[in-house]
Amino acid sequence: MKWKITISEENCTGCRICQMICSWANEGGFNPSRSLITIESKDEKEDRFSVRLDHGCNNCGLCATYCAGKALVKEKR
Repeated sequence: MKWKITISEENCTGCRICQMICSWANEGGFNPSRSLITIESKDEKEDRFSVRLDHGCNNCGLCATYCAGKALVKEKR
């Protein structure tokens, strides 16, 4: 099933679990640089992060399933 993934950057803790599960699901290994999700620090003094799904994302929803902070949430299309 394809999901609609909603991003709430204010909930992102920067844990990068979403990147790990994405790279594992799509590339067969845990490597954030091979993920279809990009997490970047917005401010080094504060824990604020930008979250971006790359164009190749197939909306499988695994990132949202494993996102403990609810920065990524999946909804049925």
